Amino acid sequence: MAADSILLLSLVEEFVSGLQDSKAKDTATGVKDGKFTVLQLVEALGQSLTSSQSHTRARGVQLLSEVLQECYGSLTETEVEVLIAFYENRLKDHYVITPPVLQGLGALVSVCLLPPGSAVSMLRSLFQDVHVQVRLEGLGADFVFGFVQSMDGERDPRNLLLAFQIAKNIVLRGYDLGKFAEELFEVTSCYFPIDFSPPPSDPHGITKEELIQMLRDVLTGTPRFAEFLLPLIIEKLDSDVPSSKLDSLQTLTAGVSQYEHKDLAEFLEGLWASLRREVFQTASEKIESAGLAALTALTSCLSRSVLSSDSEDSLSTFLDLVLKDCKHHLSEPDLKLVWPSAKLLQAACSASDRASHIITAAVMPSLIEQYNSRAQVHKGTIQMFVSFKIGKFQIFKLINCIGALPLPLMFFLNLPFNIRSAEWQFMSVSCTSLTLLCSEPMEHDNERAVSERRSHHAVRQRCLSALAAVSTQPSVVQESTPVLLEVLSSAHTGLCGFCIFFVYISFDVVRLAGQTASRAVSLFLHGDVSFLPDNSFPSHIQLLKQRGDSWSQSQMVCLLMGCVCSLPRSVEVPQIEELLSELEEMSCACSHPLSYTSAAKCFAGLVNKRPQGQFVSLHATVCFFFGSKTQDAISLLCLQVAKALLLRYHPLFTTLTDKLFSLLDDADLGPMAADGFTLLMSDSADILNRGCHADVRIMYRQRFFSENSDKLVQGFNAAPQEKKPNYLKALSNIVNTLPKQVQVTELPKLLSLLLEALSCPDQGVQLSTLSCLQPVIMDPPPVLVQQLEALVSRLLALTSSPAMNVRITSLRCIHAVSRFPEHEVLPFRARVLRALARPLDDKKRLVRSEAVKARGQW
Repeated sequence: MAADSILLLSLVEEFVSGLQDSKAKDTATGVKDGKFTVLQLVEALGQSLTSSQSHTRARGVQLLSEVLQECYGSLTETEVEVLIAFYENRLKDHYVITPPVLQGLGALVSVCLLPPGSAVSMLRSLFQDVHVQVRLEGLGADFVFGFVQSMDGERDPRNLLLAFQIAKNIVLRGYDLGKFAEELFEVTSCYFPIDFSPPPSDPHGITKEELIQMLRDVLTGTPRFAEFLLPLIIEKLDSDVPSSKLDSLQTLTAGVSQYEHKDLAEFLEGLWASLRREVFQTASEKIESAGLAALTALTSCLSRSVLSSDSEDSLSTFLDLVLKDCKHHLSEPDLKLVWPSAKLLQAACSASDRASHIITAAVMPSLIEQYNSRAQVHKGTIQMFVSFKIGKFQIFKLINCIGALPLPLMFFLNLPFNIRSAEWQFMSVSCTSLTLLCSEPMEHDNERAVSERRSHHAVRQRCLSALAAVSTQPSVVQESTPVLLEVLSSAHTGLCGFCIFFVYISFDVVRLAGQTASRAVSLFLHGDVSFLPDNSFPSHIQLLKQRGDSWSQSQMVCLLMGCVCSLPRSVEVPQIEELLSELEEMSCACSHPLSYTSAAKCFAGLVNKRPQGQFVSLHATVCFFFGSKTQDAISLLCLQVAKALLLRYHPLFTTLTDKLFSLLDDADLGPMAADGFTLLMSDSADILNRGCHADVRIMYRQRFFSENSDKLVQGFNAAPQEKKPNYLKALSNIVNTLPKQVQVTELPKLLSLLLEALSCPDQGVQLSTLSCLQPVIMDPPPVLVQQLEALVSRLLALTSSPAMNVRITSLRCIHAVSRFPEHEVLPFRARVLRALARPLDDKKRLVRSEAVKARGQW
């Protein structure tokens, strides 16, 4: 036996390294004569098959395959199972090894009785791991015809799953379907909708959901199927089976996302009739939701149409159908179809701005007329229809949309008292205020006219106060400011004149920079109002002080901020020490958010521009910030000053940085300290930027990271378990702002921490880390590939996060991981597909959409 083993090793070595092909025949003869078995040959090939040289590995596989061609008849079932597994694994190797592997599999399929399941297993491996697309494309439509013939009549779910996968590849990879497009559709659509239910003891693990999704990918994969699919969906929606209806609606939603308006034109009436019926008559919330989603997708597709001079506007044509069947129901609030009609209109409106304009213009006049004419009108219908449009603080978009309509004033005045909606109350205040502010009283030369003007003036003053009160959000301020300025431009006394002056000097600081600085500082520090036109201010006005709960004066510091912080660095701000002291006190002591935020930003903006040698008092201020463990120690002022110094590379910044890092270990302030790094590293939209002449050095983020990354790593390693999330959050907030090329460079030493951050219970840390990793995963460095097991495990866990944004971003990362080298990701394929089953049924459409994309790629 020892002699036989030596002979076998000699034959293997001579064939593999000596390139003596005749030794294969000698080896086969030895197997036939019983000197050694095929499995012993596999063991003897061990060193060859693990060689780093792909050519050597190929020669080893070739020897085995040539022996099998001579000896397959004597193989046992166990030997066949082992050899099939061996060859399937070899398919994942270098492409030069593929030909001898196929040769060996060809020999094995000659065995009379293959082990159960082995044929399916081999086919699955061939489809997944053998890339012969170019060759198949060369066959053109002949290949499609051959596939259609081979698939026709298939019933085994295992084979169907493979067939759907092949069909999906055919339509998505651009194969020439030629005249066989309808045949390919017919041979696959005959299984739609899927009604397969796996037996309780199914060993293959094929699920109904897998078959549904794979078939849906085929049917919706190309617009060429539209003319066949849309009539099929209309037909299937007549079914009495709820699952059939749901599958049809979801397939329609997926399909129209790929279509153009010309693909839908001839089917619009039939589709609308089916969708309307499913919402009007359904007893299932799932089907109703799917129907509304399909309507939105259909309207969105039509909204993307590009119109030419001789083309029909498909969107208007379709919305005419919707309005014809739904609009009149809104006038019948006591009937059951009012709510479904409102939902259908809302779904169509949400598809695009153009759709919302068309429907709003058609429906709003009648709703307003109802309100004026019927005391018992259902306000809920109106609220539901418009609520999607305004969103939170988006009222001005609605005003633009319905601005040309005759809006009765009492309609908006009464809504807040009749509807318990904060958004509608906000809308009524804004609409009423804007309407009255922009209107003028009738001109009459009598006492009544004088009385009307006085009343109108009083109403305008109240509306001005109301509009100012609701203008607390940036998006609202952006829209209301032009209106307020227009109103203020007609007034020249009191506070109005003061505001106009500041608007004027803010736009004229090239020419009046020095004078602007002097007058602004004098006004805010000493109440000097002598230079204001038509002055009616009280004496000793104190604009940098908050009196009790009143903040009407202290909030004016935002004007000071815009004025002095936008000055060029060459302009000297007078009395700056006193001004900094007042701003510091306001930012720490004031309770009004706009006031103390503006004061802190103004303080930081001035500090950023100070000459290098004028920081003595500031050093004392910094020490004061951190003198005690109070919330002030990590206040907005501290962070704004830290950012102002960071931008200009000032040495004093290290004092703030070290303290900020030390606070990560603090039980109370640690989370706030970690959040503070977001402000430090993000761009400043208002004051601390080059547009306001701030001193901003290049690559300040990279410098900060390079100087402090080791502190984070060391602090994390030394911190107790309950404090580690603070370090992970800080790290994530910092790395997320770095350019991609810096992230890739620094990733090796930070990867373990970033992966740890994905397991952190803080959803903010999870989302920030995912956002950091996503661009790196798109072009992965080798160190990330080496940590693939940990990465995939953590990403899959986050697909079940309570936070929708975390679920979406983790799914996008999983999608990106599928593009890693195939031999690296294939071991995870089955595990990932199982895990993606849950997000495919997520209650949020955006999550389901990302899950479908990820699963399709895997």
